[in-house]
Amino acid sequence: MSTLGKSPQFGIYQRMDAITGTSDSSYTLKINTVPQPNFIAEQLIVSVNGVIQSPNSAYTVNGSTITFSEAIDSSDAIDFITAMGHAHSTNTVSDNSVTAVKLNDALAITNTPVRKNTNRIQTGFTLDSNDNAVVGGPITIDSGVSVVINGSMSIV
Repeated sequence: MSTLGKSPQFGIYQRMDAITGTSDSSYTLKINTVPQPNFIAEQLIVSVNGVIQSPNSAYTVNGSTITFSEAIDSSDAIDFITAMGHAHSTNTVSDNSVTAVKLNDALAITNTPVRKNTNRIQTGFTLDSNDNAVVGGPITIDSGVSVVINGSMSIV
């Protein structure tokens, strides 16, 4: 798919199977012959006879059925139907796939049992009564920064 400007880095963009008009107004949305029940009208870009159609007025979607406001006959061309993303799709990170290299340096994770922290607290925080914290010292708290310890904090 050509893109004007910066190319999208993420997303699921799929072209639906071709639909041939049969003088009916309802058709099944399919990708690789498999019905697609999880789309809503606003996720689809639909072109009929070279004109992009308006969701929920020129067509509606219910389950895997797209229904056009007017019947599509064999002389009409449904140029394309492109699905932009999937409803309720989420990604699950695989076990052991996030490594220290992928994390921000401020987390200070190394490949050793050593953990490091800066020697300065520059942003205020509150440690809740049910939380514990350990800091490698010595540590300096910047002027005007509020640190409230309701839980337990050890400086070693």
